[in-house]
Amino acid sequence: MNDFKRLPADFCANAEEAFTIPASFYTQAAVFEHEKENIFARSWICVGHRSEVAENNAYITREVIGESIIVVRGRDSVLRAFYNVCPHRGHQLLSGSGKAKNVITCPYHAWTFKLDGDLAHARNCDNVVNFDKENSTLVQLRVEEYAGFIFINMDMEAGSVEDQLPGLQARMRAACAVIDDLHLAARFVSDTPANWKSIVDNYLECYHCAPAHPGFADSVDVGQYSHSMHGNWTLQYGLAKPSEQSFKFDESVKDPSFAGFWAWPCTMFNVPPGANFMTVIYEFPVDAETTLQHYDIYFLNKDISEEQQKLIDWYREVFRPEDLRLVESVQKGLKSRGYRGQGRIMADRERSGMSEHGIAHFHNLIAVAHLND
Repeated sequence: MNDFKRLPADFCANAEEAFTIPASFYTQAAVFEHEKENIFARSWICVGHRSEVAENNAYITREVIGESIIVVRGRDSVLRAFYNVCPHRGHQLLSGSGKAKNVITCPYHAWTFKLDGDLAHARNCDNVVNFDKENSTLVQLRVEEYAGFIFINMDMEAGSVEDQLPGLQARMRAACAVIDDLHLAARFVSDTPANWKSIVDNYLECYHCAPAHPGFADSVDVGQYSHSMHGNWTLQYGLAKPSEQSFKFDESVKDPSFAGFWAWPCTMFNVPPGANFMTVIYEFPVDAETTLQHYDIYFLNKDISEEQQKLIDWYREVFRPEDLRLVESVQKGLKSRGYRGQGRIMADRERSGMSEHGIAHFHNLIAVAHLND
């Protein structure tokens, strides 16, 4: 049992009377260690789009709760995921992303592994007594392609992604019909000095949109904005109009909208007006007060147009920094003597565009997760 106070299973169940989880849940190492084992090591985590590993031998690596993970498309076109560690002495095998050769060679002692994880060759193994080749394979973890994206799970007994996020794939495909055909256009990487839950909190409300995101608010009308709860995922939906400050699109687009999907525990998928591109926020928690973030932008075309480059620049120079400043400031404030330990969740009865009922929903899921050992 970790040395922090658990919350009741009905914590935040009544959004209209709710306060946030205690500040210690954002700062204590013991809380984070519990979440590593009981949330992140047991959940499906999104790590990238299918286009990054669409071709045979293509691979990506990701850092998740201190584990380096390889996702690779084999010569047989099968997608697999392995811990990025050589079974001989623990050296990492690959870095970054790219095209693997037909075998993966450890840089330390040149052990080689097939792309299905089997050991191909270990130098001098014929002269080693009782060398166990069968027990010298790479260690696998679960991997699935879901709604055009790649998910991994360290729990080999886990159900499917659909079991964790029932109905999400169908709704995402309805929002973005071209989701499978997108390509990575830009990625902003940051070691954000904030707890992963602060970043989710910030995403799950548009109470801050008007004061903190004037460009976004000029296009997406918070007065016609809804946030619906679907168990382990939520949907924020708003009507949109073209704006010189953010999203420019042909006014002939029928029913232009913004759709923002949060998926437990830590991924946010955004379908902006026009529905022909997406942005995705990937969170990879490092410790209680640091989160590695990938902010990815996906377009259909590989040759970026001038207008698309301007949009990328807006995300990089305006919209993204707005959120980073918010969560960094919150992380500092949560440790202040002047903070009373919990904040009121501003959920209104109408569940308006400004309502924070999404945070109450998330904090109830956190409370329940912390009860599970």
